[in-house]
Amino acid sequence: MFDLLSTLDADAAAGVASRRRALHTVGKIGLGAAAASIPFLKPSVAFAQSGGNTAFEVLNYALTLEYLERSFYRQALDMNYLSTARPLVETIEADETAHVALLRGAIEAAGGDPVDYEDADFTFGDFLSSYDNFLALAQSLEDTGVRAYKGQAGAIQGTDYLTTALQIHSVEGRHAAAIRRLRGNQGWIPLDQPGAPVPAVYGAGNGFPAEDNVTQGGVDLAGALTGYTRQEITEAFDEGLDMETVLGIAGGFITGNKDQDDDGDGSDNN
Repeated sequence: MFDLLSTLDADAAAGVASRRRALHTVGKIGLGAAAASIPFLKPSVAFAQSGGNTAFEVLNYALTLEYLERSFYRQALDMNYLSTARPLVETIEADETAHVALLRGAIEAAGGDPVDYEDADFTFGDFLSSYDNFLALAQSLEDTGVRAYKGQAGAIQGTDYLTTALQIHSVEGRHAAAIRRLRGNQGWIPLDQPGAPVPAVYGAGNGFPAEDNVTQGGVDLAGALTGYTRQEITEAFDEGLDMETVLGIAGGFITGNKDQDDDGDGSDNN
C-alpha cells in the first residue's frame, strides 16, 4: 500500500538536509539526561498534560480525527483536479478508512460506544475548491493527527492500545510528509508556517509548546548548541497537542446539525 509513499520519500530525499541526521546530531551532544525529562518520554507527566483522559476517551478522540480525515479525502476524490495525485489520495483515504474500522473495533471490543460520524457531518468549504487549497488543508489535518496522537500517548501508556495508536501515528506522519512533498516542500514541519489555513495546528496547546519550540528537557537548545540554526533545531522535534485544542480544530469542520463530542466519551453533547 505504501509503494507510492516510499517513492515520494526517496525522490524528496535527494538534495535536502536529513531530519534523521539532525536527530542523530542532537543525540550526540550530551543531553541524555535532559532528554529523559521530555514530557512525551515520561508517561506520568504526559498523562497529567493530557488531562487524565481515560483510554476509552482517547480512542474516541482519535476516532473523531480519523472520521474527519476520511471524509475530507473522500470528498476530495469527487473533485476533478487531483490528476497525478489521485493514486496517493486514494491510498491515504484507504488508510483513514482502515483506521476508522480499527478504532471502532477496539472500542466495541472493550464494550464501549464509539462516536459515529458520516461524511455529510463534515464540511470543508473553499478548501475543496482547488488543488492548492486541498493540499493546504490536507497538510494541516495530517499535522494535526501527528500532534494529536503524540499528545495522548501518555494517557494510554500501559494499555493494549498504545502500540496501535503509535502505529497509526507513524502512518499519519508518512501522510503528512507525502502531502508536504506534493507541495514541493521538505517532508517534516519547518520552523515557520506562513499562511497556514488553521494556525492552531502549529501553535501552543494546553501543556504543550508550539511547533517552533527549541527547548527540550528544560534545555534551550538554541543557546546550548553551536553550529545549528534555530530552524534545524525545531525540525528535529515534533510537539504533542492536547485533546481540547485538537477537538477545537476538528470542530471547525463539523456541520451545525451534528453536535461535537467534546469529551470523547462516545456521546454527543447537547
